[in-house]
Amino acid sequence: MPTTAPEPAGYSGSLSRSTLVYLPADILEQIFQLLRSAWVTDIYASTPLRFDYELFQGEYLLPLSTSCRIMRAQTLPYIFRELYNWDSSRGTVWPQSLWPYCKIVHIRDRTVRTAMKLDISEQTIHALSAMPFLVKVTLRFESSIPSRILHALSLSPSLLHLEIYQARVDGEPLPFSLTFPALETLIISTAGFLSVVDQDEVDRDKQSSNIHSLLAVLGSRLREIRISGDLISPAFPTIEWKHLQKLVITEHTPTPYVAVPDIVANMPALRDLQVLYTAPVSHNFPDLPTSRISPVLHLGSTTCSTLSDTCPLLSSVTLGNLLPGDSIFAQLPATLSSLRLRAPVDPYNDNMGFPEYAHYPLNQDTLPRALDHMRHLHDLREFCIDLDFFVTASLIQAIGSTLPQIEVLEFNIPRYQFIASPHRFNKNDRDPAILLALNLFSNLRHLRTTMNFMRFFDDPHYSREVTAQ
Repeated sequence: MPTTAPEPAGYSGSLSRSTLVYLPADILEQIFQLLRSAWVTDIYASTPLRFDYELFQGEYLLPLSTSCRIMRAQTLPYIFRELYNWDSSRGTVWPQSLWPYCKIVHIRDRTVRTAMKLDISEQTIHALSAMPFLVKVTLRFESSIPSRILHALSLSPSLLHLEIYQARVDGEPLPFSLTFPALETLIISTAGFLSVVDQDEVDRDKQSSNIHSLLAVLGSRLREIRISGDLISPAFPTIEWKHLQKLVITEHTPTPYVAVPDIVANMPALRDLQVLYTAPVSHNFPDLPTSRISPVLHLGSTTCSTLSDTCPLLSSVTLGNLLPGDSIFAQLPATLSSLRLRAPVDPYNDNMGFPEYAHYPLNQDTLPRALDHMRHLHDLREFCIDLDFFVTASLIQAIGSTLPQIEVLEFNIPRYQFIASPHRFNKNDRDPAILLALNLFSNLRHLRTTMNFMRFFDDPHYSREVTAQ
């Protein structure tokens, strides 16, 4: 005999059994996600890109929350899941009754929408350490991050993810009592919404000392870290990263320079390595600060052990803007299963946008030379590469003769709009010589070419990238 669902808690009237309040929690969550997707599509279409970062993420459920008391209780965890400190400069803080619902908090010292300065109140700082289910915090400060904020966050028993953008940590010394008992993921980047922090204005000695102190505390527990190369000091290799499985290095090279094998020397559990330094800036921009201009990149080191010795579990490597004769190729483990060669750019200026580079280090002439250094990668199954030219039969042949065991082959053309028309791409796409060259891959099961028609900003979650696949 079928049973009826119990009345919702707090129910004191007659409701049709078809109403939302009777649906299981997992079904309600799916409905809320669909509502959010529709809201995001609509609001992003009418909102300037930089304002996307300050949208109240729970707004889409406000009308539904007013329908009845039961639905209000159902939607509260979704409405107040993600909060900002917009009003903290007035001495106010989120009501304590909402703290159990809050999982993500964004703290900044200036709004993007109005450029208004925000003072972080002591009540806000206290709330960060008292929210029982807080799992993620992002910090964006124009000035140096106050150490008391990091101290409060370190007391959170539930904080798993900490993200620090446009990072400046050149203020007062960090306290030695930082703990972060649950932290697993750290992002610390000089990149902001549309620019990077000008390192010429930073007290590098203080910042280097503070960041090293922070990383020394976190090194033994982090599973993943994304860090700007600007923030890596010569002392970085001395930190023990016992459990680190993923390392992503972005923006500029370290000063003084630290080679990649040195950086990962104490990462025995590392599985995924991504080194995404930006390319040398074109001479078309002579007025750029010197800290924005990377040297010619050489990622490897002839004085270090191979990556297979220091990182025996390494299976995936992504490298940006390296030269064809870089010794890092020879230091890659033969057991590597995935290799990506990228050409990231540097979003450094709100007015000028993105610089265009004279060439990629790996272009149509130099790529075959780089492939010669990959012949020992017998276990490689996935190969992805950024190009500044269209895929040709000779390129396919060069890859196929070197890495015939490849199962996944991907080409990305980031500057598609600068090199030719769609008509030319369609013509090459039907080139029978390309199809013939693909026969060199006996195990190929996935082939993709991606063209990017628009540039994107520092946070990939908010990028408006149009691709043709």
